[in-house]
Amino acid sequence: MHTPPLVSIVLPVHNDEAWIAKALESCLRQTEGRVEVICVDDASTDGTSEVIKDFQSRDERIRLIRLEQNGSAFQGRRAGIMAAKGEYLLFVDGDDEFAPDAVAKSYAKAHATNADLVGFGVEVINPDGQKVGGYQKRLAPIHESLSGDEVFTGLFPVGRAAQGQLWRYLFRTSLLREVYEMLPADLVLPRVNDLPIMFLVAARARKYVSIPDRLYQYFFRRGGSGHAVADVTRFAFYMGAIDSVESIRPALDSLAETRKDPAELVKSYESARLSIIANVIGFLHKNMSSELHGACLDLLHTRVPQHDVVLAAVTHSPEILPVLATSGTRIEAGERPVRSVLLTTKTLTTGGVSGVLLSQAHYLLEAGYRVTIVAHRKDSSLDGVPEGAKFIEMKAKGLPARVQEWAQICRDEEIDLIIDQQILYSRQWPAYALMARALGVPTIGWIHNFGLRPIYDQNDLTSFLTDHLNALATTVTLSPLDVAYWKLRGIEHTVFLPNPPSPLLIESAAMDVTKSAPDGRIELVWWGRLDARTKKPVELLAVAQELRRLSVDFQLTVIGPDWKDYTVKDLAAEVEKRGLADHVKVVGPRRGEELIRSIDAAHLFVTTSIIEGYQLTLAEAQARGLPVVMYELPWLVPVQDNEGIVAVHQGDAVGLAREIAAFAEDRDRYLRYSQASIKAAERMTSYDMSSLYQQLVQGALPAEFSPEPTLDDARQILDWTVFYAETSFAENAEKPRGLASRRARRTAAAKQATPARKASLAHRVARRSIRTFPGLEPVLRRVQKAL
Repeated sequence: MHTPPLVSIVLPVHNDEAWIAKALESCLRQTEGRVEVICVDDASTDGTSEVIKDFQSRDERIRLIRLEQNGSAFQGRRAGIMAAKGEYLLFVDGDDEFAPDAVAKSYAKAHATNADLVGFGVEVINPDGQKVGGYQKRLAPIHESLSGDEVFTGLFPVGRAAQGQLWRYLFRTSLLREVYEMLPADLVLPRVNDLPIMFLVAARARKYVSIPDRLYQYFFRRGGSGHAVADVTRFAFYMGAIDSVESIRPALDSLAETRKDPAELVKSYESARLSIIANVIGFLHKNMSSELHGACLDLLHTRVPQHDVVLAAVTHSPEILPVLATSGTRIEAGERPVRSVLLTTKTLTTGGVSGVLLSQAHYLLEAGYRVTIVAHRKDSSLDGVPEGAKFIEMKAKGLPARVQEWAQICRDEEIDLIIDQQILYSRQWPAYALMARALGVPTIGWIHNFGLRPIYDQNDLTSFLTDHLNALATTVTLSPLDVAYWKLRGIEHTVFLPNPPSPLLIESAAMDVTKSAPDGRIELVWWGRLDARTKKPVELLAVAQELRRLSVDFQLTVIGPDWKDYTVKDLAAEVEKRGLADHVKVVGPRRGEELIRSIDAAHLFVTTSIIEGYQLTLAEAQARGLPVVMYELPWLVPVQDNEGIVAVHQGDAVGLAREIAAFAEDRDRYLRYSQASIKAAERMTSYDMSSLYQQLVQGALPAEFSPEPTLDDARQILDWTVFYAETSFAENAEKPRGLASRRARRTAAAKQATPARKASLAHRVARRSIRTFPGLEPVLRRVQKAL
C-alpha cells in the first residue's frame, strides 16, 4: 500500500466462512478508498482464512493476522488495533457489512470536528431481509455533539441500558490503544466483549459528534447473534457478560483518581453493570423453559448478590420480576427469629387500611415486638401511631432509588419481617418484597378485598398478583373463600385472618347495650364512603321508593365522605330529583361522638355494598344493638353464623325494603335480631389478636386459618365470578340513567334462573377456568357432576 490509510477497518473473525466474503466486499467497495482492512482470524477451524487469503491476493489493502489460540473478539480487536496504521478506525463483524459511504462520511465528520469519536446509525436486517425498525431506532445516535466529561455521561447515562456496540462508531486509533493498555494483556471475554472498550473510550474521549446516516448493516441472527439459550450450560455462557463489565473495575478506579468528581463515573459504571445483569436475566426469561429458571437463578446468585439481581430487574427490566418471584427461593415466615417488624402502606390516613395497620402495630407492640411503620408517600396523619412505634417516610425519587432506600431501612432498623398492606393497591410492591427477600427478610402481604374484585373491576390484577405472590412468605386474606380462591390460583401459602376490631367496636363491646324496638317511625342509617360503584349508595333510593310505596313511616340518614367522582352533593341532588327529601337525609361525613349519636338514633343499619373484604361497619352497627339488612355477601367472616343479619339477593332493592318493613311491623322480631346482633359483635371482639399476629409472624397459625378448597368453595367462586363479570359488563354497556333499577330487575331474574340454566352456565365457565385456576380441574369435574 503506497498511500497511508486514513481509516483502518478491523475485522475480527472466527468461523465466519459463510459470511466473510460479503463483509470484505463491503469494506473494499468504499467510496473513500484510502483504507486498510485488518482481518484477525481468532483461531478459526473452518475455511475463513482461505477466503481472506483469496481476497488478499486481489487487493493489497487487506491484511491477515492469525491467532493460534482462540482469545475471543476482545483479543482479536486488540491485535487489529495495535497493527492499525490509520488515524481513525472502524470495526466490522464477520457476519455484517458497511454501507458504501461509511468511511467517507464518518471520516469527513471526524476530520472536520477533530472528534475522538463519531457515532452513526445502523440498519438492522432480519433473516428474511426486512428491516427491524424498532431496533434501528434504539441504535440511532441521540446526541449531535458532546465535549469533555459529558461525552461519558451522554453515552452511558445512569438508569439506561448500557450500549457497547463498537461498530456504531468511528474511533481515533490512539484512543483505542490507550484503553487497551489499561486492561490486562491476557484478558479473554467470550461475552459482551465490546462493552469494556466502549465504556473506557467514552470515559477518556474529549469530543464526540454524530451523523444520522445508517452506515452499518447489522444482520440479526446471522452468524452468532440472537440465538436461543437452551440449557443451564448455555446460560452460564451468557453469564460471562457480567465478567466483561466487571473486568474494567480496576481501570475505572484508576480513571476515578484523575477526576475531581468521580461520582458520576462510578454511578454510570454501576448502572451499566446492573443493565448487563438485567440482560442476562432477560435471556433467561425469553429463551429458556420455565422449568430451568430456578437452576439458572441459583447459578446466577453464585456470581451476583441477590439484591443486585433485584435492583437490576427493577432498574432496567421490570418485566422480569415475575421470573424472580416464581423461580426464586421463598422465605417462610418463622424461618428465623422475629424481633423487629416493619409495617408499610402508601400513606397513613383515617381510612380502613391505615386503621388495620395501626391496630396491627398496637397488637405487635403488645406482643413484645419492635415495630417500624414506613409510609411510601408523604402527608401521613400520625395521630394514631401507637407509642413505641417508629415512623419513617420514604424520600427517594424513582423506583430504583426507592428500592435501595427500602433496603437501607431494612438494614438500619434490623428488620426481621415485613407486613405490606398495599398488595391490592400498588403494582410496585413486588420490587420491595423481592429486595427484602434478597436481604433474607420475608414479607407478608395483606389483600384487603374479596379475591374477585379485579373481575368486577375488569382489570388484569388477578394475573398480576398470581405472577408475583410467590415473592411473599404468606398472603393474608380476609375469608376462608378467599383462601380457596387463591389456592385454586396456585398460591398455596395463603391464610385468612379477621380484621382487628376498630376503636368504635371495642368501645361499644364494653358497654351494656339495650335497644328499643321502633315505635312509629323506623330510623335507618347507612354509613361508609360514597363509592358509587362498590358501596352502591344510589341503591338506597330504590329502597326508599319501595318503602314509600309500602307506606312505611321511615327516615334514612346517609353518612359518608365524597369518593372520587361521586359526592354528597351528587347524592343529595338525586334524592331531590326522586322526591325523597322528606325521607332521606344525606349528611356527609361524621366521626367520633357525632357518628355514635347518629348510630344510636337509628333502629336498623342498611348496607348496599356489592363487594367487600371485611366490612367492619357491620360489627360496629351490631355492637350498638342494630340489626343489619344488606345485600348478600356470604363469604364475609362477620356475616357467617350471624343471626342479627338479614341478607337478600344482590341488587334486590325491593326485597331489602320488604325486610325493613317487616322489622317496622314486628316488635318481637326486631328485639330478637337486636340481641343476636350484640352477641355477634361480641364474637367479633373475642379474637386474641396479639396471639394471632404472633402466630402469623412465627409461621405457626393453626391449620383452620388455611383451609383446603372444597366442592362448595369452587361452586361459590364460579357463581360469583359469573355474577361480577356479567354485572361489570352490563354497567359498562348501559347508560347511567335508570341503571340501578334495571340492574336490580336483571339480577333478581338471574337469581331465579332454573337449575338447568345455572348448570349450563357453570359448565361454560368451568371450561374456561381450567387455565385460570391451576389444580381446579378435578374440583370442577365434581361441581359439574353435582350440578
